[in-house]
Amino acid sequence: MTRPGPAPGPLAASAASGPGAPVAGSLAASAPHGSKPFSGTGKSAPDAAGMNWPADETPENRPDWREKFALGADLALIGIVVTVAALPALTLPAALAAGSTAVRHRYVTGKLPSFRPLLRQYGRSLLPGLPAVLIGLLLLVDLIAVSRGWVPGGTPVLVLTAVVVTWLAGAATLTLVAVGREPGIRWRAALRWAGDQAITRPWTALAPALAGVLAFFLALSMPATIPLVIGFHLFAAHVISDRLAPAAPPTAPAATRGGHHPGA
Repeated sequence: MTRPGPAPGPLAASAASGPGAPVAGSLAASAPHGSKPFSGTGKSAPDAAGMNWPADETPENRPDWREKFALGADLALIGIVVTVAALPALTLPAALAAGSTAVRHRYVTGKLPSFRPLLRQYGRSLLPGLPAVLIGLLLLVDLIAVSRGWVPGGTPVLVLTAVVVTWLAGAATLTLVAVGREPGIRWRAALRWAGDQAITRPWTALAPALAGVLAFFLALSMPATIPLVIGFHLFAAHVISDRLAPAAPPTAPAATRGGHHPGA
């Protein structure tokens, strides 16, 4: 008397039924209850025989070296124009404000803005930027006096003064970012927004300030790179601020903003 063998499995049954029988159905039938059949990346496309094969994911679209080179060339051009516009020294804030707007437009849209709106913004920023020049000169004189021992205090006072100057430089950078985000915004509103960000979240001012310190020492080591450093530092300020201070500054009044946007 012979003992009966084990019952044929689904693979054997499908093989006995002929080469044209689908195997996937047998595998799915033999899977435990509640489990899902293997589908590769999770995306499958049935072919003519009804088989579900894993589909390749669409590769991420990344800029190639030509687009990166074009961005670097545009930032260098913006830095050169800002340097020329800031040569009288008193026009430095106005030149940086127009440069920040140009960098922001290039950063967001991928192309350079038109020249006339930037020229109008440069003219509007001349008078509001004069106090910033005077404050910057006073801070520079104060830092030099403390570092050379002309005033009492020694190293602690020097460190404290350096920290305060760095924080104020970061707040000034945030002001330029606000002007770049909202062309036509009043300087007082931009300063108020930058001050709120720098007080409530001090790292939003310290991070672009440290980037500015690195750019400053790079420019000192190679003075010929000053125009290039200006454009790239403005770009870095916008990228850092978008991550650390994403809150939008107050919008410019319609009468001021109308017809003055760089994309107009």
